[in-house]
Order: sequence, then structure tokens, then C-alpha cells
Amino acid sequence: MLKHVARVVRESSRDADTPARYGGEGMALILPNTDLEGAHAIAECVRTAIEGLRIPRHCEGMLEVTASLGVGASSAGDKEELIGQTDAALYVAERSGKNRTVQAGAQTTNVVGAE
Repeated sequence: MLKHVARVVRESSRDADTPARYGGEGMALILPNTDLEGAHAIAECVRTAIEGLRIPRHCEGMLEVTASLGVGASSAGDKEELIGQTDAALYVAERSGKNRTVQAGAQTTNVVGAE
């Protein structure tokens, strides 16, 4: 499953972007010169592409995949602050029902994704 999701992340990336594995099942997409709204739009495209994956199971049927995404942006270049804000947004996405994209600083009422 991770290979399929990684392919979606890679295919959704622009030439200047850097997709990476982050933690066990986590992935990151570094988007240089992209503001929070632009990063959110790209993340939402990635989320919907992942949601559209249908992976054949070895036994029978298809595996459906969803993703929770946190989005952050930094013009100051503070890596630790950016990671912290983005992780916090990810936790909001996961706690508010999963399969969502949440911007850093957003409350659970400002999530995009499956209802």
C-alpha cells in the first residue's frame, strides 16, 4: 500500500517539490515557494488521488485507501516550527474523522474532506 501511496505523492509533485517518507507510515511533500493556500490545494489533490486508489488484495477484492493530511507553511524558514504546526494540523485531521486535509492553525470546523 505504501508504494501505491508514494507513487501518488510523487506523481502529484512538481519538479521543484521534494516528496519524502517521514516516520513509519508518514509521507511529506516539501513545496518550496508555496503559500499555505497553495500547499492546501496540492495536499487536497493528493488526498483525493489517494482516496481513488483501488489496490488488489491477494485473496479477493480491493483495498480502499484514505489519507489524513496536515498542511503548514513558513516564510521564516523555521523548520522545527513548520514541522510542529504541520503535525498539529495532521492530528486535527485524524481526530476529526480522518480522510481530511487540515491547514496549520485550523480548528476542526475548517477541515476539507469526507463528511
